[in-house]
Parts: sequence; C-alpha cells; structure tokens
Amino acid sequence: METKIIKIETDQLEKVVENSGLAIQEGEDIKKSYLPFLLQLSEAQAQAQKINFDNPSKLDEDIARELRLTTVKIRTGAEKLKEERKKMYLLRGNLEQASYNLIAASCKLTEEVFYNVEKAREIAEKKRQEALKKEREEKLSPYTEDVIIYPLGLMKDEEFQALYISLRTAHEQKIEAEKKAEEERIAKEKAEAEERERIRKENELLKKQAEERERLAAIERKKQAEILAEQKRKSEIEKATLEAKARKEREERERLEKQIKAKKEAEDLAQKQAQEKAIKEEKERAEALKTALKAPDKEKLNKWIDDIFIGFTPIVGGEAHKVACQIQDKFSGFKRWAKEQIENL
Repeated sequence: METKIIKIETDQLEKVVENSGLAIQEGEDIKKSYLPFLLQLSEAQAQAQKINFDNPSKLDEDIARELRLTTVKIRTGAEKLKEERKKMYLLRGNLEQASYNLIAASCKLTEEVFYNVEKAREIAEKKRQEALKKEREEKLSPYTEDVIIYPLGLMKDEEFQALYISLRTAHEQKIEAEKKAEEERIAKEKAEAEERERIRKENELLKKQAEERERLAAIERKKQAEILAEQKRKSEIEKATLEAKARKEREERERLEKQIKAKKEAEDLAQKQAQEKAIKEEKERAEALKTALKAPDKEKLNKWIDDIFIGFTPIVGGEAHKVACQIQDKFSGFKRWAKEQIENL
C-alpha cells in the first residue's frame, strides 16, 4: 500500500510548456489555465504533513479522507478544463480543414479545366482510339476470345484488316475442322455401333451353336456312359467268369498236383519199401544160402524158386496194365510148375 506522497512543484509545469514547442503566448495561456490546479494540489499535499502515515489515528483518517476528496475535485476540475479546451481546439481544427478543403476543391476544378485544354488533342486521340478499339473488338469477337492481346486502337487499317482476315479464316477453318471432326465422330460411332451389333448377333449365334453342341455332346456323353456301363457290366461278368474258370483250373491243378504228389509219395514209399524188402530179402537169402548150402538139394531148389521175385505190378493203365497182369500170372504159374518139378525128384 502506497503511504508516501510525491510532491509536484510549479516549475515542473513550466518545463512541460517549454518542451511543448508551442509559441510563447500559447504556452503561457495553457500554463495560466492549469496553474491554479497545481497550486491547489500543492496546498493539499502541504496539509498532508499533519497525518501520521506510520500509525494513523481516527483524526488522521478523517484528514486523509478530506484531502482525498479535495484532490479528486482538483483532478476532475483539470479534466473538465482539458475537455473544454480540446473541444475549442477541435472546432478550430475543423475550421482550418474546411477552409483548406474549399481552396483545394476550387483548385482541383480549375486544374481540371486547364488540363482539359492542355491535353485536348491527346484526350481526343485517346477517345478515338478507345472507340476504334471497341469497334474492332466487336468485329473480332466472333472469331477470337483473346481480343485484349491485340493493340486494336493503335493498329493501322491495313494491319487490322490483315488481322481480321487471318482470325476469320482461322475461325472458319476451325469450324470446318470441328464440323468434319463431328461428322467423323458420328460416322465412327455409327460404325462402332454397327460393329457392336454385328458382334452381338455373332455372339448370339455362337452361343446358340455352343448350346446345340453342348446338347449333342450331352446326348453323346449319355450314350457313351451307357456304352461304358454296359461294357463295364460285361467286363465284370467276363471277369467273374474268368475268375471262376481260373479258380476251377487252379483247383484242378492243385488236385492234380496233390494226386501227382500222392502218387510220387506212394512210388517213393513203394520204392523205399521194395529197397528195404530187397535188402531184407538179400539178407535173408544170404542167411538162407548159408542154410541151403547145408540143406539137401530139394530144399535148395525150393529156396531158389522162392527167392525169385518179380515185384509188384507197376502202376500203369490200359493195355499195359493188362499185359503186366498177364506177366504176373504167368510168373506165378511158372513158380507153381517149378515147385511141381522139384517135388517129382
């Protein structure tokens, strides 16, 4: 909280006036107008010395309030004076501006008159050029959108005429080219449409032909499927027949193999038995021979006949079997005849 008063001396106002740059009379006038307020403020600040700022009492508070209100009156009074003097200065400034505006406007009007006389031919030439430019722009506008790029107001008649003919010719050629291009475009679109229609019809025909081929192919596939099914059925029957035949042949072959094996086993057994018997008989003959050498002649002869052995009838068939049986019978008859001869001794 601020508790110290900064005092303002009257010479400070004089310094402000001196530094303003105004004329002496005007500066003195302003100083005289505000000096009473400065003196009143100095008086109030002088009375403030009665106040105990460090430890104020009720009296100090009352004095401070009275001096504050006095100071407010000094400030608002000075402000009111300032507004009145500024208003006066503003009116004076407005008057000076209005006076200048009157003179300036009159001068400008007069200058315009003099300028028009001074530049009369130049202005007329500009107007002529502007009119000519406008006229030529209107003439060229149907043939180009860039009329502003040409100095139409400054061009000579023959130059403009050459430009006009050039642009009109180019425009007409462009229109002709666009017309030709449009005709070509229409012809091309027509040809493309006709080609699309031809392709469409051709595709429809191809589609129908494909559908017909597919229908015939489906019939053929069905026919082939039936043929294959019949062939498969016959093949399965033939396979079953062949398997049955093969099975029968295999069974017959196995039967014959078993028969041959059994026959061979029987022959091997008979041969073995015959060998064993021959060995046994040979052994018995040897024993009998020893005994026979000691026996009488009649016994030796009987032994000799008994030792004659033709063996079993071979396993043969047909006529061979009959012949073998006859030989066996004849041999048995011989042995009987031999015995009779021995008994007759």
